Amino acid sequence: MKYHICELDATPEWLTLESIDYIVECLEACKSLDMLADLRAIFPRQALRCASIKVCEAQRQSIVQWLQLLNTEENAA
Repeated sequence: MKYHICELDATPEWLTLESIDYIVECLEACKSLDMLADLRAIFPRQALRCASIKVCEAQRQSIVQWLQLLNTEENAA
């Protein structure tokens, strides 16, 4: 399955503490690979990276696993 990845550059508005905190909340609430794929379609990559370092360790490990699967699927497509 082909997932869309947001290609927008992270403008300063995306990188404010308030925006990053909101993205952290979204990442913390993420419960599946499909939910993470949806977040990648919505948020710019740089904003996701900034937020991901604030996510708890256990959730970060899940996100890394899901990203590996998503990237594997993208490369196979």
